[in-house]
Amino acid sequence: MGDNLLTIKEAAEYLKVHWQTVRNYIASGKLKAKKVGKHIRIRQTDLQDFINKRSSKSVREVEIRFDTKKRKQIEEKLLEIGAKIVYHGHIIDHWFTEEKIKNLKQKDIHYESPKGYSIRIREQDNGYTGKITTSLEVKKLAFPPDHKVCLEEEIDVENYDKARSFLKLINQKEMATLDKDRLVYKYNEIKIVIDDIKNFKTGVEFEIMTDEDPSDEIDKLKKLAIKLGLDMEKEITNKSVTFLYLKKFARF
Repeated sequence: MGDNLLTIKEAAEYLKVHWQTVRNYIASGKLKAKKVGKHIRIRQTDLQDFINKRSSKSVREVEIRFDTKKRKQIEEKLLEIGAKIVYHGHIIDHWFTEEKIKNLKQKDIHYESPKGYSIRIREQDNGYTGKITTSLEVKKLAFPPDHKVCLEEEIDVENYDKARSFLKLINQKEMATLDKDRLVYKYNEIKIVIDDIKNFKTGVEFEIMTDEDPSDEIDKLKKLAIKLGLDMEKEITNKSVTFLYLKKFARF
Protein backbone atom coordinates (compact mmCIF):
# COMPACT_ATOMS: atom_id res chain seq x y z
CA MET A 1 0.00 0.00 0.00
CA GLY A 2 1.43 3.42 -0.94
CA ASP A 3 0.88 6.72 0.81
CA ASN A 4 -1.73 8.36 -1.40
CA LEU A 5 -4.53 10.41 0.12
CA LEU A 6 -7.91 8.70 0.08
CA THR A 7 -11.39 10.17 0.32
CA ILE A 8 -13.78 8.86 2.96
CA LYS A 9 -15.71 7.06 0.23
CA GLU A 10 -12.54 5.37 -1.08
CA ALA A 11 -11.56 4.27 2.43
CA ALA A 12 -15.07 2.92 2.97
CA GLU A 13 -14.86 0.91 -0.26
CA TYR A 14 -11.50 -0.54 0.80
CA LEU A 15 -12.80 -1.49 4.27
CA LYS A 16 -16.13 -2.68 2.80
CA VAL A 17 -18.14 -0.52 5.20
CA HIS A 18 -20.54 2.43 4.90
CA TRP A 19 -18.90 5.86 4.52
CA GLN A 20 -20.57 6.96 7.78
CA THR A 21 -18.73 4.16 9.59
CA VAL A 22 -15.43 5.61 8.37
CA ARG A 23 -16.48 9.01 9.72
CA ASN A 24 -17.23 7.34 13.05
CA TYR A 25 -13.77 5.74 13.08
CA ILE A 26 -12.23 9.16 12.50
CA ALA A 27 -14.42 10.87 15.13
CA SER A 28 -13.50 8.24 17.73
CA GLY A 29 -9.79 8.57 17.01
CA LYS A 30 -9.51 5.00 15.74
CA LEU A 31 -8.55 6.15 12.23
CA LYS A 32 -6.22 9.09 11.56
CA ALA A 33 -7.27 11.69 9.00
CA LYS A 34 -6.23 15.18 7.90
CA LYS A 35 -7.94 18.26 6.53
CA VAL A 36 -6.98 19.19 2.96
CA GLY A 37 -8.72 22.46 2.25
CA LYS A 38 -12.35 21.81 3.09
CA HIS A 39 -12.07 18.05 2.64
CA ILE A 40 -11.12 15.12 4.87
CA ARG A 41 -8.41 12.83 3.51
CA ILE A 42 -6.88 9.60 4.84
CA ARG A 43 -3.32 8.50 4.14
CA GLN A 44 -3.07 4.94 2.85
CA THR A 45 -0.42 4.14 5.47
CA ASP A 46 -2.77 5.33 8.24
CA LEU A 47 -5.54 3.17 6.79
CA GLN A 48 -3.22 0.16 6.82
CA ASP A 49 -2.22 0.90 10.43
CA PHE A 50 -5.91 1.00 11.30
CA ILE A 51 -6.48 -2.37 9.62
CA ASN A 52 -3.50 -3.89 11.42
CA LYS A 53 -4.71 -2.64 14.80
CA ARG A 54 -8.23 -3.95 14.23
CA SER A 55 -6.82 -7.38 13.43
CA SER A 56 -4.76 -7.33 16.63
CA LYS A 57 -6.53 -8.74 19.66
CA SER A 58 -4.33 -6.64 21.96
CA VAL A 59 -5.96 -3.33 20.97
CA ARG A 60 -8.67 -2.43 23.49
CA GLU A 61 -10.91 0.46 24.42
CA VAL A 62 -10.03 1.87 27.85
CA GLU A 63 -12.53 4.24 29.44
CA ILE A 64 -13.62 5.98 32.62
CA ARG A 65 -17.11 7.39 33.16
CA PHE A 66 -18.81 10.19 35.05
CA ASP A 67 -22.36 11.10 36.07
CA THR A 68 -22.21 14.89 36.19
CA LYS A 69 -24.16 18.14 36.02
CA LYS A 70 -21.11 20.17 34.95
CA ARG A 71 -21.56 19.93 31.19
CA LYS A 72 -21.16 23.67 30.53
CA GLN A 73 -18.01 23.90 32.68
CA ILE A 74 -16.49 20.81 31.06
CA GLU A 75 -17.09 22.11 27.54
CA GLU A 76 -15.64 25.52 28.38
CA LYS A 77 -12.46 23.91 29.74
CA LEU A 78 -12.20 21.56 26.76
CA LEU A 79 -12.26 24.52 24.38
CA GLU A 80 -9.72 26.37 26.56
CA ILE A 81 -7.19 23.53 26.27
CA GLY A 82 -7.70 23.22 22.51
CA ALA A 83 -9.96 20.18 22.26
CA LYS A 84 -11.90 19.92 18.99
CA ILE A 85 -15.50 18.90 18.34
CA VAL A 86 -15.38 15.91 15.99
CA TYR A 87 -18.97 14.68 16.11
CA HIS A 88 -22.46 15.86 17.02
CA GLY A 89 -25.47 13.69 16.37
CA HIS A 90 -28.71 12.13 17.48
CA ILE A 91 -28.46 8.45 18.50
CA ILE A 92 -31.02 5.80 19.37
CA ASP A 93 -29.57 2.67 20.97
CA HIS A 94 -31.59 -0.56 21.17
CA TRP A 95 -30.10 -2.95 23.75
CA PHE A 96 -30.76 -6.68 23.50
CA THR A 97 -30.26 -9.71 25.71
CA GLU A 98 -30.95 -13.44 25.57
CA GLU A 99 -34.57 -14.59 25.91
CA LYS A 100 -33.67 -16.65 28.98
CA ILE A 101 -32.59 -13.51 30.89
CA LYS A 102 -35.48 -12.45 33.17
CA ASN A 103 -34.10 -9.51 35.15
CA LEU A 104 -31.19 -7.06 35.37
CA LYS A 105 -29.35 -9.14 37.97
CA GLN A 106 -29.23 -12.11 35.59
CA LYS A 107 -28.14 -9.76 32.80
CA ASP A 108 -25.27 -8.42 34.93
CA ILE A 109 -24.11 -11.90 35.89
CA HIS A 110 -24.07 -12.89 32.22
CA TYR A 111 -22.30 -9.74 30.99
CA GLU A 112 -19.65 -9.85 33.73
CA SER A 113 -18.80 -13.51 33.10
CA PRO A 114 -15.89 -14.61 30.86
CA LYS A 115 -18.35 -15.62 28.11
CA GLY A 116 -20.65 -12.63 28.58
CA TYR A 117 -21.50 -9.96 26.00
CA SER A 118 -24.01 -7.26 25.12
CA ILE A 119 -25.63 -6.62 21.75
CA ARG A 120 -26.81 -3.24 20.50
CA ILE A 121 -28.47 -1.89 17.38
CA ARG A 122 -27.58 1.79 16.89
CA GLU A 123 -29.54 4.21 14.71
CA GLN A 124 -27.57 7.37 14.09
CA ASP A 125 -28.23 10.72 12.46
CA ASN A 126 -24.88 12.42 12.01
CA GLY A 127 -25.41 16.10 12.71
CA TYR A 128 -29.19 15.86 12.36
CA THR A 129 -28.94 15.50 8.61
CA GLY A 130 -32.05 13.34 8.50
CA LYS A 131 -30.05 10.44 7.00
CA ILE A 132 -30.08 7.46 9.36
CA THR A 133 -27.29 4.90 9.42
CA THR A 134 -27.65 1.67 11.39
CA SER A 135 -25.03 -0.60 12.94
CA LEU A 136 -24.97 -3.81 14.97
CA GLU A 137 -22.41 -4.06 17.76
CA VAL A 138 -21.20 -6.71 20.18
CA LYS A 139 -19.43 -5.59 23.34
CA LYS A 140 -17.46 -7.71 25.86
CA LEU A 141 -15.42 -6.94 28.96
CA ALA A 142 -11.72 -7.58 28.40
CA PHE A 143 -11.12 -8.39 32.07
CA PRO A 144 -14.50 -9.27 33.59
CA PRO A 145 -16.02 -8.08 35.84
CA ASP A 146 -14.01 -4.83 35.42
CA HIS A 147 -15.92 -2.39 33.16
CA LYS A 148 -12.93 -0.14 32.35
CA VAL A 149 -11.55 -2.14 29.40
CA CYS A 150 -13.81 -3.39 26.59
CA LEU A 151 -13.60 -5.34 23.36
CA GLU A 152 -15.98 -4.24 20.62
CA GLU A 153 -16.86 -5.25 17.08
CA GLU A 154 -19.33 -3.45 14.82
CA ILE A 155 -20.87 -4.04 11.38
CA ASP A 156 -23.18 -1.93 9.25
CA VAL A 157 -26.71 -3.24 8.71
CA GLU A 158 -29.50 -2.22 6.36
CA ASN A 159 -31.88 -0.94 9.04
CA TYR A 160 -33.20 -1.53 12.53
CA ASP A 161 -36.04 -3.85 11.46
CA LYS A 162 -33.70 -6.18 9.56
CA ALA A 163 -31.24 -6.33 12.45
CA ARG A 164 -34.00 -6.93 15.00
CA SER A 165 -35.39 -9.82 12.92
CA PHE A 166 -31.90 -11.34 12.77
CA LEU A 167 -31.46 -11.09 16.53
CA LYS A 168 -34.90 -12.56 17.16
CA LEU A 169 -33.89 -15.68 15.21
CA ILE A 170 -30.99 -16.24 17.63
CA ASN A 171 -33.24 -15.79 20.68
CA GLN A 172 -32.39 -12.19 21.52
CA LYS A 173 -34.98 -9.75 22.86
CA GLU A 174 -34.92 -5.96 23.15
CA MET A 175 -34.75 -4.86 26.78
CA ALA A 176 -34.32 -1.07 26.51
CA THR A 177 -34.12 1.87 24.09
CA LEU A 178 -32.05 4.99 24.77
CA ASP A 179 -32.57 8.27 22.93
CA LYS A 180 -29.62 10.59 23.31
CA ASP A 181 -27.85 13.64 21.97
CA ARG A 182 -24.12 12.96 21.62
CA LEU A 183 -21.27 15.45 21.39
CA VAL A 184 -17.71 14.17 20.96
CA TYR A 185 -14.51 16.11 21.57
CA LYS A 186 -10.98 14.99 20.70
CA TYR A 187 -7.96 15.98 22.79
CA ASN A 188 -4.73 14.41 21.55
CA GLU A 189 -5.51 10.67 21.40
CA ILE A 190 -8.32 10.90 23.99
CA LYS A 191 -11.99 10.99 23.02
CA ILE A 192 -14.40 12.77 25.36
CA VAL A 193 -18.01 11.70 24.82
CA ILE A 194 -20.86 13.76 26.29
CA ASP A 195 -24.24 12.03 26.20
CA ASP A 196 -27.49 13.74 27.17
CA ILE A 197 -29.94 10.85 27.59
CA LYS A 198 -33.53 11.94 27.05
CA ASN A 199 -35.53 12.13 30.31
CA PHE A 200 -32.52 10.94 32.31
CA LYS A 201 -28.95 12.12 32.95
CA THR A 202 -25.83 13.54 31.35
CA GLY A 203 -22.90 11.16 31.16
CA VAL A 204 -19.29 11.94 30.24
CA GLU A 205 -16.88 9.24 29.12
CA PHE A 206 -13.14 9.51 28.50
CA GLU A 207 -11.96 6.86 26.04
CA ILE A 208 -8.70 5.79 24.44
CA MET A 209 -7.82 2.91 22.10
CA THR A 210 -4.55 1.29 23.11
CA ASP A 211 -2.40 -1.80 23.13
CA GLU A 212 -0.45 -0.46 26.10
CA ASP A 213 -0.91 -1.31 29.80
CA PRO A 214 -4.55 -0.30 30.58
CA SER A 215 -3.61 1.00 34.04
CA ASP A 216 -1.22 3.57 32.53
CA GLU A 217 -3.91 4.74 30.13
CA ILE A 218 -6.51 5.00 32.91
CA ASP A 219 -4.14 7.30 34.83
CA LYS A 220 -3.88 9.49 31.72
CA LEU A 221 -7.67 9.69 31.43
CA LYS A 222 -8.06 10.54 35.12
CA LYS A 223 -5.55 13.39 34.87
CA LEU A 224 -7.56 14.96 32.05
CA ALA A 225 -10.83 14.52 33.95
CA ILE A 226 -9.37 16.30 36.98
CA LYS A 227 -8.07 19.07 34.73
CA LEU A 228 -11.63 19.60 33.49
CA GLY A 229 -12.96 19.90 37.05
CA LEU A 230 -14.58 16.49 37.53
CA ASP A 231 -14.72 15.04 41.04
CA MET A 232 -12.91 11.70 41.17
CA GLU A 233 -14.81 10.63 44.29
CA LYS A 234 -18.36 11.94 43.84
CA GLU A 235 -18.89 11.93 40.06
CA ILE A 236 -16.91 8.98 38.72
CA THR A 237 -18.92 5.77 38.22
CA ASN A 238 -17.75 2.17 37.95
CA LYS A 239 -20.32 1.61 35.23
CA SER A 240 -21.66 3.81 32.47
CA VAL A 241 -24.65 6.15 32.63
CA THR A 242 -26.16 3.78 30.06
CA PHE A 243 -25.98 1.04 32.71
CA LEU A 244 -27.69 3.36 35.20
CA TYR A 245 -30.43 3.96 32.63
CA LEU A 246 -30.87 0.22 32.09
CA LYS A 247 -31.05 -0.29 35.83
CA LYS A 248 -34.04 2.03 35.96
CA PHE A 249 -35.83 1.41 32.66
CA ALA A 250 -34.89 -2.06 31.33
CA ARG A 251 -37.85 -4.39 30.79
CA PHE A 252 -37.55 -8.17 30.58
